[in-house]
Amino acid sequence: MLFKCQKEPFLKDFTSKVISCTEVKKGKKKHFEVVLEDTILFAEGGGQPCDYGILRIATSGVSDIDKLQLENISVTNVERREGVAVHTANKRIPENSVVEMEVDWTRRYDHMQQHTGQHLLSAIAEQEPYNFKTVSWNLGTTICHVELNTPTLSDDTKFELERKINSLIQQGLPVITKVFPSKDDEGLSSAHTRGLPADHTGPIRVIEISGIDENMCCGTHLTSLAQIQMIKLLHTESKRGNTLLYFVCGDRVSKTLQTALEIQTKLNSLLSSPPELFAPMVEKLSKDSKAHRKAAEKLSEELAILHARDLLSSSSHVLVVHRPALDSEYSLAVQRELRDAKRLFLLTMGEQGALQFVLRGPSDLVDTVGKGLAAKLGGKGGGRDGKFQGKFSDLSLIPEAVKYLEEQSR
Repeated sequence: MLFKCQKEPFLKDFTSKVISCTEVKKGKKKHFEVVLEDTILFAEGGGQPCDYGILRIATSGVSDIDKLQLENISVTNVERREGVAVHTANKRIPENSVVEMEVDWTRRYDHMQQHTGQHLLSAIAEQEPYNFKTVSWNLGTTICHVELNTPTLSDDTKFELERKINSLIQQGLPVITKVFPSKDDEGLSSAHTRGLPADHTGPIRVIEISGIDENMCCGTHLTSLAQIQMIKLLHTESKRGNTLLYFVCGDRVSKTLQTALEIQTKLNSLLSSPPELFAPMVEKLSKDSKAHRKAAEKLSEELAILHARDLLSSSSHVLVVHRPALDSEYSLAVQRELRDAKRLFLLTMGEQGALQFVLRGPSDLVDTVGKGLAAKLGGKGGGRDGKFQGKFSDLSLIPEAVKYLEEQSR
């Protein structure tokens, strides 16, 4: 069955009759699956997501102003099941009711721009001299991609593809929807009909871009390439020996540009440099950051050694250090320096709410007091071979924990 949305994709509102309305429960949540005689809300298919929209029980003789006061029933999903469009609604609608429906036009028109753009992109990519076939495609919420059967795609090739496609868009070639009564129709011989199920029955839609491409498709499409406005080819990714080519069409091009301009403005302020110097500036900052990090690690290690020597000069049975930062370099260095101290050493690190502890010392003693220490700190931990470590959250418990260790080590 061909739905109204496929026959007249520019129709924004429509009236139909409710065939059935079934309540579906999932845990504590529920929704209603509504089947109509016909619909302008597209059911997901052909790589195109479904439409959103609203249903409203029709009332004859009600003015347009009064209609705004009627209850809107949201449709958040439409899927095809055995040739029937099933609408997911948030409220029950009585069977045999006549409903007025409105499509979320912003979403629909965006999907048509991306989908028709994809047909054009795939058609040109498949021609000489490229010969790239489209293996799959995805219409995402912000960007789309086609999967091409080529391991690489150079920037020069991508630029040339984009230029050719935009030239065709500017020509405004017509986009024609053809309907054939069955898969055996002779008119289908020139169309791409890949993906058609062997058991398919009924009419078949073919989307023709005049003189460029004919492709079987169930989706909603524009009527002219000019309505795409523009295509912008973005980055690429490798996937199983193929290439994912990302792109945006129409209004998404201006949105992508606006986002890029906002990022550029922020970077201008942060880097105090023009866009052409962003890359070398970031490279320099990255190198400086790595150098500073190495210097900080070296200083942290030297500080740990000094602290360890100071602790070793103490006569205390329990050596204790607290560091407000989670510093792995310090932790490893101080433990290394104190590993032969033959006394208990407690290192705590972090801030209130996110703390770690490490207990080192003679194996038999650490094994004996480790779990007790964790309990005193209100945390959890584990260990062996003279080391017990874990996590806790309350700084105020450290003095009591140290007192416990001193008692146990005498």
